[in-house]
Amino acid sequence: MLKSQTNGTNNQSTKPISPPFIFRDPNSPEKIYGMAHSLQELAEILPFIPYFSIEFHSYRVESDSSISSDLGLWLRYILSLNELADEIEELASSIEGLDLKEKLIQLLNAHFLDE
Repeated sequence: MLKSQTNGTNNQSTKPISPPFIFRDPNSPEKIYGMAHSLQELAEILPFIPYFSIEFHSYRVESDSSISSDLGLWLRYILSLNELADEIEELASSIEGLDLKEKLIQLLNAHFLDE
């Protein structure tokens, strides 16, 4: 972590300043299902997030036919995890629903085992 990403203290409980990833209800954005500040927190909350919120934030086709992946963008540009973002975007483009949720949980667990 860069020094500029901390809140200025030198203790172990320092949290990054970077924005968290927030799983919202696609039909009611003020409803929040969970929030993660790190990849570990993401892995911890993912089992508790409704599959339709995961699906919405992982891969969707916008009205202008562009593809959006909020989760992929957060992994890529906030956590600098390009390969993981690519894997998740590819996975989310081919499966959906509960299958997507289960595969993402497996992918994140495997990511931590590989470290």
